[in-house]
Amino acid sequence: MKRRKEGYFDFEHHHPNAYLERKRNVEQGLHARTKILETLAMSTPTEAAVSNSEEIREDGTELTIKAISESAAMSYSSSFHHLRLLEAEKIVKREGKRPYKWMVTGKGQRSLDEVDLELEVTKMEEELLMIPGPVPVLPRIREAMTKPMIFHRGDEFGAMYEEIVETLKEIFQTTNDLFVLSGSGTCAMEAAIGNLVGNETKMVCIANGKFGERFGEIAAKYKADAVTPVNVNVNFEWGHSIELEAVKEALESSSSSDLQSKIVTMVHNETSTGILNPAKEVGKLARKHDAIFVLDCITSIGGDKVPVDELGADIAIVGSQKCLGAPPGLSALSVSERAWEMIHENERRPYYMDLIAYKKSLEKKQTPYTPALPLFFALHEALAVIREEGMENRIERHRGLAKTVRDAVTGLGLRLFPKLNEVSDYSNTVTAIEIPDDNGGITDEQLRGGMRKRGVIVAGGQGKLKGEIFRIATMGNITEREVMRTLDALEGVLKENNLTLSD
Repeated sequence: MKRRKEGYFDFEHHHPNAYLERKRNVEQGLHARTKILETLAMSTPTEAAVSNSEEIREDGTELTIKAISESAAMSYSSSFHHLRLLEAEKIVKREGKRPYKWMVTGKGQRSLDEVDLELEVTKMEEELLMIPGPVPVLPRIREAMTKPMIFHRGDEFGAMYEEIVETLKEIFQTTNDLFVLSGSGTCAMEAAIGNLVGNETKMVCIANGKFGERFGEIAAKYKADAVTPVNVNVNFEWGHSIELEAVKEALESSSSSDLQSKIVTMVHNETSTGILNPAKEVGKLARKHDAIFVLDCITSIGGDKVPVDELGADIAIVGSQKCLGAPPGLSALSVSERAWEMIHENERRPYYMDLIAYKKSLEKKQTPYTPALPLFFALHEALAVIREEGMENRIERHRGLAKTVRDAVTGLGLRLFPKLNEVSDYSNTVTAIEIPDDNGGITDEQLRGGMRKRGVIVAGGQGKLKGEIFRIATMGNITEREVMRTLDALEGVLKENNLTLSD
């Protein structure tokens, strides 16, 4: 934790485990600061009153430390200590000369309005992150990362890892083997391809966005003999729906050739374009042609209904920093028996991401190499949050928030970017919106920059879509409050640029 000014959290000359004492007092300290804020919120005078030197409560008490401590039923020294901490956070400020009069700042008042003090007190982020990962992380999940290190080959880690794996298998809705990797979603994508691609391996890569194309790029690194890209039209435009007939033709074409396609890859929820692709239909085609189906569910598992086994996914992938609501740096993937047969035949498997090594270690409730312990602590806590909410409730929350965004932006006269067909749908975790060029238009910098000035960060277009779209995420542990704040910021920017097109 960053050290406060004037030594207030200076443990330099104390025992190395002094932080444990602080940890035990965190709840008490937050409660104390809550009482102080409540006292000030009820009694801080208006700016006009201050300008007239009316720093007096209605009951005639000045807002000095002594008065605040009496009102909050706290000692003078404790009140002073917590007021200084709040001052360092710019939640309160001092006015005048000694004895100082204390006031809640504008930022502090916003915090009181936005934070449910009965649930947990936290410093509100000055900028709201509404991008498709990494997502904002709940305080309790961040706190989990501060736990002391443990022996990563001991029983404590083994029990935690076992619980993480079993919970993820429930979320994946799979009976297949499942492993957690110390690496982001792309690490798991590479693990899938690297363990499957061997000699004489042909692959069909379905892509209608940046991340679908990434599978092909990874396969090229592992020197797959042939990668057949299946895009939706000759111009390889992103955002269009996948045509199942094109997938069928690619698989049938390879079946009649010397090298039959053994792998089919697809991104379930393509965040670069905001489209949900037809996993179940493609899974059936892959199974019909005896191909291993690798499904990137990095931004759908945990936020949408993704029954991995029912979809026919032989390998399914998730990232920690998306719908699971954990910090970035971990990924997980499930592996079917059909996939294991192909993996065991491959003599060109990677070293660090060798899934056979992960399978052997899982039998001992371990990872083959040193796990990123703080991230495992955070993921364990994030999964506890998911269990408490319930997956059905979590999915409905994601769906409801995404619909709110879609309804609001179309109501403002904006156009959604994806081009749907009968087997595709809008993403329930990120909404891709065209940057309007009507009435003179608006630039990406004006739109996203304007929103950032209002404290909200949204994502822009990637690659060939840069400057053409912007994206609002509805994934993780965000609520309607954050969504409404984002939409208010968007409407404000459109009005500022005379682009509010709704009636």
